[in-house]
Amino acid sequence: MASKRDQLQAHVFLVQRVISALVHRETDPEQPVFRRPSNAAIGSIAVAVLALAAVWVYGLVVPGGNKAWRDGDSVIVEKETGTRFVYLAGRLHPVHNYTSALLALGKHAETRSVSSNSLAGVPRGPRIGIPDAPDALPARGKLLTGGWTQCSQPAPDRTGSTVDESVLMVGSEPAGGTELADEALLVEVPDTGDQYLVWHGYRHRIRQPDTVSVGHALKSEPRARVGLAFVDVLPAGQPIAPITVPEVGEPSTAVAGQDIRAGQLLVAETSGGVQHYLAKTDGLLRISEFQYDIQRAFAPTAAAYGGGEATGIRLGLLAAAQAKVEPSAEPAAGDAPPRRPAFAPSGRGAVCATYASGSPVPKLRVDPAMPGADPMTTTPQRTDGGMPLADRVTVPPGRAALVEVMPSAQSPAGTLAIVTDMGRLHVLKNAEVARTLGYDAAVPVRMPAALVARVPQGSPLEPEAALRR
Repeated sequence: MASKRDQLQAHVFLVQRVISALVHRETDPEQPVFRRPSNAAIGSIAVAVLALAAVWVYGLVVPGGNKAWRDGDSVIVEKETGTRFVYLAGRLHPVHNYTSALLALGKHAETRSVSSNSLAGVPRGPRIGIPDAPDALPARGKLLTGGWTQCSQPAPDRTGSTVDESVLMVGSEPAGGTELADEALLVEVPDTGDQYLVWHGYRHRIRQPDTVSVGHALKSEPRARVGLAFVDVLPAGQPIAPITVPEVGEPSTAVAGQDIRAGQLLVAETSGGVQHYLAKTDGLLRISEFQYDIQRAFAPTAAAYGGGEATGIRLGLLAAAQAKVEPSAEPAAGDAPPRRPAFAPSGRGAVCATYASGSPVPKLRVDPAMPGADPMTTTPQRTDGGMPLADRVTVPPGRAALVEVMPSAQSPAGTLAIVTDMGRLHVLKNAEVARTLGYDAAVPVRMPAALVARVPQGSPLEPEAALRR
């Protein structure tokens, strides 16, 4: 009787005959069916092993075969150490940072990782570059295009006392709070004692001697504390002060047939509303309702009334039409309010001014939600020349702002600069440098020079400086 082994061998033999019949149309071929494919596979493996061995031997004999980096169009990074090089005039020069490498090459180049073996034996040059230039630059799509916000907020100092901290937020603005439209804000700078009326984005200075008369017109509105860096950035408007009239109390010829004295106030009701005047010896000066209230509280005005109360003298329509009135200036941006403005409620929170690109006049917001304090965003507070800086400059990590610094609102063009996420500003020599950094198609945000000056300044970015040792 056949064993199980005999039965298995018989089954295998039968299967081989069936396969041979299907493949070769013979049930008993002289050679096995899969002998040739097996030989081909073994041969291919042998050839591959020989090829790999040849490459390995070549690598031992000729190390560092990669020479594509010698084209001078790459920022070279050594794989093992991360050291940056540029290849210039047949030499490898270590560079201080990525920006210096681009400026030294004079073009926006890709970064190429190269092994130390490939760099072995290449002549070295001295280290070059700008030591404090940015070591990382975001892509063009990561540039910040939003407005810049300057804020003043109360903060504790090292002794626990409350001081006014200025925060410059590049490319962003805080959320929440109350945006000022027609409302005004009365602010005081503790460092100088100066007071300002902030209205429609302009600061209107109130001199110390005039605080009583102006305060009477403002009806003793509470003042918000702000830092000097915040106020200095706001565009200057018309100062708010009483008008000093020469020869107060002397007769005036402004209105024929009426006993008018220089320094007195007159009121005429017309179809266009109530018109206010200030009398001079030779004519009337048209003033606003707000200025009228200031003049009433101005101490020298009482002299025009013989020491009595300053009240408006009623002037009829005919007399007003025949009076000698000095020409009035056309209304302009930055004028003082024509009447006492409504005031925004201000607590002890922050006061912020946000500048949109190209606009010299900011929009104001009080009591917004401020970001948490990061000690890495602090600045030296003043430049070497004594100019005040923002106490903190915040830029989102991995972002930067390409900015055109505008010396005035009327200037057609300004100076290009970049502000990095390290809170430092670097002036670009020209637009070609922006192209070298990869920002050829980027549109810079346009900001007032007074605002940009609050950012600590680093070294200018110039190709010539990048080539220096």
